Amino acid sequence: MRPTCQDEARAYVDGNNVQAVAFFLLALLICFAAEGCGSGSSGGQNPPPPSPFTTVDAPGAHSASGYGTFGLSIDAAGDIAGYFIDANGVVHGFIRMSGGSIVTVDAPGAGTALNLGTNVRAINASGNAVGYYADSNSILHSYIRNSNGTLMEFDPPNSIGSDAFCINDNGAVAGGLLDANGDHGFVRGADGTFSVIDPTGSPSDVLVVIPSQINSSGAIAGYYSDTNRVYHGFLRDSTGAITILDAPGAGTAADTGTEIVDINTDGVMVGAIAVGVVNGVVDTTNSFMRAADGTYTFFEPPQAVSSIAEGINDNGVIVGEYRDTNLVRHGYIRQADGSFISFDEPNAAQLPLSSVNIGTDPRRINLSGEIVGLYSDSAGVRHAFIMQ
Repeated sequence: MRPTCQDEARAYVDGNNVQAVAFFLLALLICFAAEGCGSGSSGGQNPPPPSPFTTVDAPGAHSASGYGTFGLSIDAAGDIAGYFIDANGVVHGFIRMSGGSIVTVDAPGAGTALNLGTNVRAINASGNAVGYYADSNSILHSYIRNSNGTLMEFDPPNSIGSDAFCINDNGAVAGGLLDANGDHGFVRGADGTFSVIDPTGSPSDVLVVIPSQINSSGAIAGYYSDTNRVYHGFLRDSTGAITILDAPGAGTAADTGTEIVDINTDGVMVGAIAVGVVNGVVDTTNSFMRAADGTYTFFEPPQAVSSIAEGINDNGVIVGEYRDTNLVRHGYIRQADGSFISFDEPNAAQLPLSSVNIGTDPRRINLSGEIVGLYSDSAGVRHAFIMQ
């Protein structure tokens, strides 16, 4: 069964730089106290460095556990997109422009009851956004929202419903569809033409197809679940050829396997393998990067017992999340040289991962190194964040 708007349960600060600034300010204070550092006047202290984090709470988002604002996508200009849940449990999309203004996105056909509404999944460099909405019958439908605010709803031909997941800078869209034969992926070209994605060649072999990202050349990376609930990655290149990708070491039991969640312009993909229970930690996952030549690199941030690579930019910088030995979720950045930076949104509760507590959960990183994601506070309320 395809995930609904409510199913989401999944920042960039250079800790060394912040620490260096702190030590520098401390040295200045010691200097003033001990030696006067000049005239000995009682001038004001230097202010602390500005926080690299910006919290985003969409107007109308409910401040209760499990509710709030969910940041999912960021474009080249720093505009972000996602969704929020109001006090009635209705889902609304939002776009926050880099200047700070926030626009609510509600598709005309969206339902207005509990768990229904509009979800914005992605935004491209032109400010065009895509996503899906659940109508009054809980059927999902795709849409494209242009940067001028016009919104066009669509479903691929012969489909019962659909959900758009991603859009590239050329305006091509990829997502999932359901028809009488089962679940498929789809591509909608910038000219409005459609193609179907069946990773195995037969929809009867799959439960769900998730095209996670489409890059500038039109290559699509994603994953699907087979009828045994094992996950497999796939790559659909710009010619339409599909390669099934099972990363080395991926589990082969139900709810394990390979999940690919992002691809950059060079065709480098990131994601995770799910391997089941390891050393008592359930749902253990390990981050990986797959180069364009097919080479896999596996990596884990220090102190991680489980991790997922969530996004990669065109500089090869990867953002993801990991659980520590206390099962608290943190964000990480893996630089192109392989070094790691761990981070937490300052207001994120440091509590073990659960349906209430999601910790710090980064999702995407743009070319400038800006990161979008979400976190839960001590009350379990979700907030979007931007890390610059």
